[in-house]
Amino acid sequence: MEIEAKFAADAAALRRLAAADVLAGYTLGRPTRAELHDTYMDTDDEALLRAGYACRLRAGDKGIAIQVKGLSGGGGAVHRREELEVILQKEGAPRDWPAGAARDLVLRVAGDAPLQTLVDLRQTRLLRPIMQAKRLVGELSLDEVTVSSPRGTLPPYQEIEAELRPDGSEEDLEAIVAELRDELKLKAEERAKFTRALEAVRKQAAADTDGSHMTEGGSAGRLASRAVAETDRARLEELAAGGGEAARHARALLDLDDGVAQVDVGAQLGITERTVRRWLRAYRRDGVAGVAAVQAAEATPAAQDKTAAEVSGARPASQEQTATETPGAPSRPGITAADTMAAAAVKTLRFHFARMMAHEAGTRSGDDPEDLHDMRVATRRMRAALRVFAGHLDPTTVRPIERGLRHTGRMLGAVRDLDVIHEKTMRYIESLPEERRHELDPLLDAWRVKRDEARAHMLVYLDGDKYRRFTERFAQFLDEPCAGEMPALTDRGDAIAHRVADVLPAVIYERMGAVWAYAGPLAEPGAPLVRYHRLRISGKFLRYTLEFFEEVLEEDAKPLIKAVKELQDHLGDLQDAVVSSGVLRTFLTWGTWERPQRSGRIEPPAVVAPGAATYLAFRQQELQRLVNTFPETWQKVNGPGFGRRLAAVVAAIRS
Repeated sequence: MEIEAKFAADAAALRRLAAADVLAGYTLGRPTRAELHDTYMDTDDEALLRAGYACRLRAGDKGIAIQVKGLSGGGGAVHRREELEVILQKEGAPRDWPAGAARDLVLRVAGDAPLQTLVDLRQTRLLRPIMQAKRLVGELSLDEVTVSSPRGTLPPYQEIEAELRPDGSEEDLEAIVAELRDELKLKAEERAKFTRALEAVRKQAAADTDGSHMTEGGSAGRLASRAVAETDRARLEELAAGGGEAARHARALLDLDDGVAQVDVGAQLGITERTVRRWLRAYRRDGVAGVAAVQAAEATPAAQDKTAAEVSGARPASQEQTATETPGAPSRPGITAADTMAAAAVKTLRFHFARMMAHEAGTRSGDDPEDLHDMRVATRRMRAALRVFAGHLDPTTVRPIERGLRHTGRMLGAVRDLDVIHEKTMRYIESLPEERRHELDPLLDAWRVKRDEARAHMLVYLDGDKYRRFTERFAQFLDEPCAGEMPALTDRGDAIAHRVADVLPAVIYERMGAVWAYAGPLAEPGAPLVRYHRLRISGKFLRYTLEFFEEVLEEDAKPLIKAVKELQDHLGDLQDAVVSSGVLRTFLTWGTWERPQRSGRIEPPAVVAPGAATYLAFRQQELQRLVNTFPETWQKVNGPGFGRRLAAVVAAIRS
């Protein structure tokens, strides 16, 4: 895994770092100069590019180094990319390369198709070790890059990279990134050199032919002048002429190929921009065969009964979803009224622990934000379960598990909360006229910086010993018979209620009482917004409790859960508006995502951000609307009808 930070630069920045002795408190070693020549290869139909890889050939003293790199590791300054390497003594077809992961990957994606030059670039590199005492933390590369194309050589550009070495940590990289960004005022470069070079070459070709939609600033998802291979277009047009999800999938790819922006493709087809990106990733991985497979699946009788939302994987609008089903895993914990509360606790924890671990890989890769969302939901449910089952599990045994869940949830939540703000901000931007959609670019730049930091912290934690020890201890606990179970009798021999059937009625009413307690405080004129947030937390524990025991409560509990969920969603939207308003006020004061540390002694800078001010007004209006419409949603839970239905459900537990 290659981990590096990339920044766009100019010649002055390169000269400054070439002469510097220290960077972010680290010592910069003596510079060495290198002239590098990189040739990026692919098949005629760009099979590697469509699958999300770049294949680089670089000749050196030890032979010809072939590196196959993933292209999806960017997003802000820090790039994490899969990197496979093979050393050749002479050029040859992939099938003739030494056995290994690089050869296997290229053959799997490209088959026996010959590789040819896709883009060619040369770099004049000044390389400086980044040291802390005798520890080699990383390497600083000061690069001047020249890209060649069949139409000639393009103007050179400068770039700065800081790559971690084995003895460096992501905390080291965070400090270096902060120095380059905050002190040198460098702008993060989200694109790999290959991506940037290919965009420049194709932009040049488009200018010569006056026929491309490509722009220099395009994302990696639009780095090619064509989103699909020319050889696939006829088949995609055939699929698009049909019906169902396969037709929409094919239509989306064809529109992207015609230069339509991802957000506009989604709007035209009634799908989210995230779904468009997911379909494009799937096409790059599986080719047109993947779209044809969707068509084949739709032809089966079972698929014909599915709704379009089920086929596309669309989720309900609620922010709090049950974790997605894991193939081969049970769909329910399997709790019965005859279970002890301790046994029910272990079943519940085991169920959600499996879902947390199932989404760990996707959370690490960052390809689909829903993996992070589902992993976080699983940690929240397990923390709620420990509260519901408190008194029936040995506190000494479960205390370290609760601490691990709390810390894991915080790390995931720091990233997820930023994703939620971003999603709602993008929906607002998409509602604006085309000429105004750039108004929040400075805010989005600040968001990327903050999210990069939060994600880097999260990955350091997930890769660390603390998280590994927590998951190992948790798994061991769940494998033990009668894990953490408390005695069923007191020292005097008195019986303690410990079966689900005996304990659950009191647990439900306790949680319900905590929600109903807000009826008076929220009826007060001008009730503070934090009070709504506290009700949301109480409502969440009520909902989780009903869902944990849904198998015991059966169908009668579903309307209750639905009503509590609607309340929770309403309060969640309200809290999101509160948080977003706070972020926007800070940005309008300081020009940053968060208030700077020790800012009490600093005069706030003059910030001119009319787009952010307009968005703040929009969020404030939304906040007022949510407060005004709250009583209608609240009545569904606080009204007498809910209480009567709840009483009937509780009465049926022991029937």
